[in-house]
Amino acid sequence: MNEVDLNGLLKRAAMTTPNALLPSTDFAFMEKLRCDIGRARRLHFLVRLILIGSLLSGVATAGAVCWKLASRDKTHTTPPTMRLFREAPSA
Repeated sequence: MNEVDLNGLLKRAAMTTPNALLPSTDFAFMEKLRCDIGRARRLHFLVRLILIGSLLSGVATAGAVCWKLASRDKTHTTPPTMRLFREAPSA
């Protein structure tokens, strides 16, 4: 459905609704809208909580993996020997 179809549908719905029913349904509509806003806020909070939790768990997992790999790495535990001390001095 594109914008033109939606506008036509809304205009037809507005023309077919009797004017006598609008004030009585307006209160119910506003109550439903308030309820939906509360539900939307709770849903947004839940989505934010899930995203923050997944971000924190990802960072913690990456940190643990890097720490584990770095603790096993023996590259920098002993300093490299210098060429001067490995070779005999030539006369």
